Amino acid sequence: MKIYFGCGLDKKEGYINVDIRREINPDLVWDMEKTPYPFDTESVEEILLKDSLEHVSWRKVEDVIRECHRILRKGGVLKIQAPDLEAIAKKVILSGSYDWDKISYWVYGGQDYPENTHKSGFTIPTLKRLLERHGFIVEDIHNDGGTNLICIARKK
Repeated sequence: MKIYFGCGLDKKEGYINVDIRREINPDLVWDMEKTPYPFDTESVEEILLKDSLEHVSWRKVEDVIRECHRILRKGGVLKIQAPDLEAIAKKVILSGSYDWDKISYWVYGGQDYPENTHKSGFTIPTLKRLLERHGFIVEDIHNDGGTNLICIARKK
């Protein structure tokens, strides 16, 4: 089983597409901040958190990571795409030409519906430490060449 938490309109074939918004008709309506998740322990082979972990309160991020670890089977994969705050800061400082609205979008999210607000932030080193602290082996973590970080981690 594969799960895509925070799928939005980007639903993926072969995944259980999960989102907090009922109106987009996901396979499962669920708030990522609400734990435990309705999946059995070690029942999932892959979890995708594409542009969703940053929408979780910084106070709940560790709960989400712990819960992902719980439901992933041994050797299961966690894929994360999230804004790279270090890359954003460098763009802003080194360029100096971005307007406030572009910077605000990168840091605080689109804010075009209530759930589309960034509540937590990550850099490559901070996300790596977080995942390792919760029993993941980070196989790859890098910047995508823009303002996002990409991470692939595996449950030990």
